[in-house]
Amino acid sequence: MNGWVVVFLAILALSSLTQTVFLVLLALESRRVAARVGELQQRVEKDLRPSLESLARVSKNVAEISELGVLQARRFDAALADTLDKFEDTTEQLRKFVVKPLAPLAEILAILKGVRRGLAVYNQLRGYDGGTRGQARSYAEDEHLFI
Repeated sequence: MNGWVVVFLAILALSSLTQTVFLVLLALESRRVAARVGELQQRVEKDLRPSLESLARVSKNVAEISELGVLQARRFDAALADTLDKFEDTTEQLRKFVVKPLAPLAEILAILKGVRRGLAVYNQLRGYDGGTRGQARSYAEDEHLFI
């Protein structure tokens, strides 16, 4: 049994040695990869930093332009509201000082217009046509309309 123990110990020693070599090679390769990743990171920072700074400036400028646009829109809205208020005040003043004093005159003109139209209708119906007053109407020209 002593022989088998030596064989197993040799196998364990060989596997431990293989594992140690593998771990050393892994550590060395990891160091190389870490160095390459460091170089890549420096290159990316060197190449992308100006672009990122430019992008930050552009976004800041867009934000300022947006704020100015909102401010101008608010100013325009306030000016438009003020103009509408002044227009309403002017319209009210116009009604107060021009239209209301002329309202009786407009009513008189409406009455005169109604009287004139009434006279025109009366004349059209031959109710007041000088010499034909009180005479019966003649429908001779309308006979073709009757069946």
